[in-house]
This record gives sequence, structure tokens and C-alpha cells, in this order.
Amino acid sequence: MSDFEIGRFMSKVEALGGVARKNRFTVEITPPRTLSSPWSGSQISFLTKAISFPARTFGGTTYRSGGRFGLEVPYETTFEPVSLTMLNTNNHAPRKFWSAWFEHIQNVNSTGTNNYHMQYYKKFIGSVKISNYNEANYTAGESQYEIKLHNAWPKTLSAIEVDWESSDLSDFTVDIAYSHWTEEGGQSGGSYTDARIAGFQETGDTSRGF
Repeated sequence: MSDFEIGRFMSKVEALGGVARKNRFTVEITPPRTLSSPWSGSQISFLTKAISFPARTFGGTTYRSGGRFGLEVPYETTFEPVSLTMLNTNNHAPRKFWSAWFEHIQNVNSTGTNNYHMQYYKKFIGSVKISNYNEANYTAGESQYEIKLHNAWPKTLSAIEVDWESSDLSDFTVDIAYSHWTEEGGQSGGSYTDARIAGFQETGDTSRGF
């Protein structure tokens, strides 16, 4: 029997838990403990309209053997920022939450002596957890797959466009930078990365790399 026969195909899919759906997700935003904001991450996380599971990329270099051929080999892992799209509300609580996090990293609205000073790294990082559910467990809150972005911080806050001719819902995008990510049942960063990050947070020394 061919694997392309619909009954056999669906049977094999169901054996793997069924096809995952994009709209069955939740996001948990945990800001740094030192962040001062009238709104918490738990109050605005549910307004996340769209988000991506993070990618993982190897940086490569060309290895040459006696000039006869070039072989590309990996030498580092890179993590691109994750884009998060969030609905805005009439009191602009989601926007104010992220603006407060930006101000916590670098205060540009103060007239004091600390104006434009950058915050210490370990004081402005938090975490973001993305959970995916199947149809049966969505209401029960038992996720099938989870990704956690470690040492996360907002890198870009997009503009919000307003228009007299549009009645669309207001939203904006935040690009989240992070050191590494881990998944349920596996780990992408590894103890080596965790140790280097912990050392950097304590000493600020980057001479040993990550």
C-alpha cells in the first residue's frame, strides 16, 4: 500500500499526534525583576497576535586542503531575533509595557545625571516562553511543545500607523534578542553556553567567548 493513500497517510500522521496548528499557542513574557512598570508581563502576554519559534543557524567558514577543494564547515551557532506582533489596547498598556523595558535598558527621557546611560546586562534581561498545543489539550493548558528564550530583551519596537481611512485593529511588532533557546525534552544552548553567559553576567568579561 502506498504512503500517498489518504487513509494510510492520515493514520501515520495521527500516530505522531496529528498535524500541529499555528493558532494553538500561548506566550509568557517575564521581564527583568528590576523593571518598573504599571503593567506586568502576565497582563499583556495574551494579546500576542503572532510570534515565531526561533531559528538556529551555523556560521560557516571555508576549509581548504592543499588548495584542491573548499569545504564549508561550521564554527559558531547564531540566534536571530524573534519577531512578536502584539495587539494594542485603548489604554496602550502593551505599548507602555515594552516602552518601559526600553527605558529600563537606556533611559532617554530623564533629565538627571543617568540620562542615556546603559543598564547592566544582567539587570535588563528576562525570558519569553512560547507554547504550542493540540486541539484536545488547548483548553486544559497542557502544551505539546515549549520553547524558552533565555536572557531575552527587546531590540526593536516598531511604529504604530494610524489612518483616518482604516478601521483595522491597532498592533505593533517587537523584535526579541536572546542568548540562546531551549525546548521541552532537549536543549540547544548547552551547559557550555549557560556557563559563559553566567560568567559574563557576573564579571562582564567576554575574553573567553560564548
